Amino acid sequence: MDNRKYTCFVCGINLDSHPEYKEHIIKNHELGREYVLCPLNRCGYPIRCVRTHYKAHHPNETVPKTGQLKATIWKDFTKNKKTYKKPQFKEGYFISAKNNNKSMHYRSGYELDVYKSLENIKEVVEYYVEPLKIGYLFEGKKHTYNPDLVVIFNDNHKEVWEIKPSNQTNLPINNAKWVACDSYCQMRGWKFVVITERGINKLKKKSKNII
Repeated sequence: MDNRKYTCFVCGINLDSHPEYKEHIIKNHELGREYVLCPLNRCGYPIRCVRTHYKAHHPNETVPKTGQLKATIWKDFTKNKKTYKKPQFKEGYFISAKNNNKSMHYRSGYELDVYKSLENIKEVVEYYVEPLKIGYLFEGKKHTYNPDLVVIFNDNHKEVWEIKPSNQTNLPINNAKWVACDSYCQMRGWKFVVITERGINKLKKKSKNII
């Protein structure tokens, strides 16, 4: 009898079998941010790093040159807690002067860079972190999506922003979220914008030029 436990690398929960392990990660964790899928159709397994996975399980295959090759958040739960690796990403709170010194939660360095830039751009009156819940369909199932920001400008127009690395912009689940969000915004006369590294660099330059 196989008494082996399979530990989720994202949250550390123990599962009894490989199928349960796979289902748990895909159902409960965020694709692109917390895990990626093996790009081989015959595999499609949730993993942290494509290169490491190929080396161990598909040594005769060539690692793709495009697409997301590594999860944004890297966690490594093991049986020995002393060897647990802390996530290699920025998370914390930013105090926003434009929002009455409210504490704004950020889950990545990209989000923090955007918050700092918005503080210095005069056209921006205020902004809110994840204030919306938008329903969407993915693979026939209903889900809820919280876009990163609602930004309000001094001419009273509103924009909904999603902050994502460029290598996550082609993930099917993200496209499903963004189609739903864009429709939501259009019905209200708002604009939906996906902010990637290029957009963040533009915001930072604009912010510095204003100071």
